[in-house]
Amino acid sequence: MEKAHQVLHDIFGHSSFRLAQELVVHRLLVDNDNALVLFPTGGGKSLTYQVPALCLDGLTLVISPLIALMKDQVDYLVGLGVKAASLDSSLTGDRAAWVKQEVMSGQMKILYVAPERLNNEGFVAMMSRVKISLLAVDESHCISQWGASFRPEYLKVARFAEEMDVERVLCLTATATQNVCNDICRQFLIDPTDGVIRSPMFRPNLQFRVQVAADLNEKVAKIVPMLEARTGPAIIYVTLQRHATEVADKLRVHGLQPLVYHAGLASEERRRVQEEFMDSDDAVVCATIAFGMGIDKANIRQVIHLYMPKTIEGYSQEVGRAGRDGLRSTCLMILSAPDIPILEGFCRGDTCSKKDLQRWLEEVASKVPDVDGTIFFNLYTQAKECSNVLGLSYASLELDYGFIRAVTPFYAVYDITLRGGDFNKVLLDNSAAAKAVRGAWVAKAGGYQIDMVNAAATSGIDRGVMAKLINTWELDGLVTVKASQVRNPLPKNAAEVERLASEMHAKMVDREEEAIKKLRQVIEVATAEECLAYAIAEYFGDAAAVPEGLCGMCTFCTTGESVTFDSVAKTKTDPKKVKAVLEACPDRDDPRMLARMAFGITSPRLAYQKLSTGHPLFGCMDDVDFNSLVTAFEKECAAAQYERGYASNEAGGGKRSEAGGRSGVRSGWPSGLKRVTERS
Repeated sequence: MEKAHQVLHDIFGHSSFRLAQELVVHRLLVDNDNALVLFPTGGGKSLTYQVPALCLDGLTLVISPLIALMKDQVDYLVGLGVKAASLDSSLTGDRAAWVKQEVMSGQMKILYVAPERLNNEGFVAMMSRVKISLLAVDESHCISQWGASFRPEYLKVARFAEEMDVERVLCLTATATQNVCNDICRQFLIDPTDGVIRSPMFRPNLQFRVQVAADLNEKVAKIVPMLEARTGPAIIYVTLQRHATEVADKLRVHGLQPLVYHAGLASEERRRVQEEFMDSDDAVVCATIAFGMGIDKANIRQVIHLYMPKTIEGYSQEVGRAGRDGLRSTCLMILSAPDIPILEGFCRGDTCSKKDLQRWLEEVASKVPDVDGTIFFNLYTQAKECSNVLGLSYASLELDYGFIRAVTPFYAVYDITLRGGDFNKVLLDNSAAAKAVRGAWVAKAGGYQIDMVNAAATSGIDRGVMAKLINTWELDGLVTVKASQVRNPLPKNAAEVERLASEMHAKMVDREEEAIKKLRQVIEVATAEECLAYAIAEYFGDAAAVPEGLCGMCTFCTTGESVTFDSVAKTKTDPKKVKAVLEACPDRDDPRMLARMAFGITSPRLAYQKLSTGHPLFGCMDDVDFNSLVTAFEKECAAAQYERGYASNEAGGGKRSEAGGRSGVRSGWPSGLKRVTERS
């Protein structure tokens, strides 16, 4: 620990650790064991792996979900003189090659990658030749199906840690219920008693307030006095992108000059808004939840949820951006019945129709493997068919049914560029794999290109053996390799497709209902007859953090009464708008797709047919209960016998055509219901 304290002082400029940071560092460096860190937003999670990284001999690999977050962390560390980098899709070829070289030479201390990077066979090959002293998994709640932010691409992280023989694993999150914690501990072999290290959820300087409003105008009237009296910056969170502009316009009438931020803005504009907010002492920003990830501004005085958050996890993370300097800050949540259908619609909108799911399973089951034992699919086409849940559908076959174990995917085409090394080593390699590669590659400017599937079929050499050899050449500095046309391993069920589709669809509906439950829990917490700070802490299993169960500042503590709120919204479908949507989209095979268009939830299929963002009817009934919309469109689809529309076929939306060439996705298949390999 002596070296850790020295690094903390000399590199990071701190005289001591905060809260439970030292316990985490001790767990990693002295106990040499895995840990799960549960610190609130702004609680200093990053330091718990950055300090050990500079005390350990090998590489610290950090799994992080967003490129912007990785860039911020890398810029900060490089500014301190730390050898850190990210490896992501935004890098130039030269920059990526430099990062790989520094990793292989042992000079790189901290490398940030997205979870998708673990699907890159070249990256996996490189990591197999590197000593990974510490694997840090940020936003680790994404691993768990119990979490509100489950991401299928996080599934391979635990297996990667095992297969790469990682010495230590540190999972980090600010929002994890007990179920999520148990799931993380199980996957990463973390002792749930000694290996889980918490900082108290309760922050005594945050004042939680709840109010009720009938409509947007009443909401604005409630927050204007707050904003006028603010003593620092304020964030106003909304649900939809258009809400951000609407609210900003209404606030300008009152002499305020709010910024606007949402994912629909150009990246340059988002960057400008974020920088202006960070540089200001009193800025107000109207934003969706796209704003805030990576925001580390100490003096934010107000976080206002003008529209109710969808989960307590999300709410906790967003209010955690307030008052990081320890001074009193206000967190206001406004409840409004007309907002409920919008929020419930987002909970329900990602569930695809059972017919689409069954069509996808039929396509998956009917394909015949190529000579290399893989099957070709075009994910772009499948995404249009299966709406927003293609990745989750594949994950379900692995997670829920155990038919397959997903393995590292491979690439169809390799571009091999000559480097300054001794290329004769490549030309003189007499191994069977090398001869197969050289026999199949085609000369191009600066090097060669090889179609790996054709090479495998022609030579009889396993594609994986050739890929490993090419990656070895790159890691030895002989060539630079660019892989394209990614192919992921996919599952297969040979029989009972209809039954499986029904079961998988039922599980999707269960997830949908779980999301609705989480939404209702927000209302329950906000209107409970108890301290709001205590209710939030109790949700995360940390009720003891609030002294005597009372914060003394929230709405309940100051009034002695709970908030009364009737969440029933009186809405109904508009027949004229239903007719307009039906005229705009001739497809009648998927009522949920039509409902998504009317409600304003995009999907690949809607985007492909230019019926999503930008279409005048997209979101025309976003205040209507989503299930009511589905029911309305089901009647029309049933009358048309669930047929595709001719116009969408012309546009390509109704065709199942395969893309030309070798692009797309491939999968290794078992026979029947046998697994590809046993789970690790």
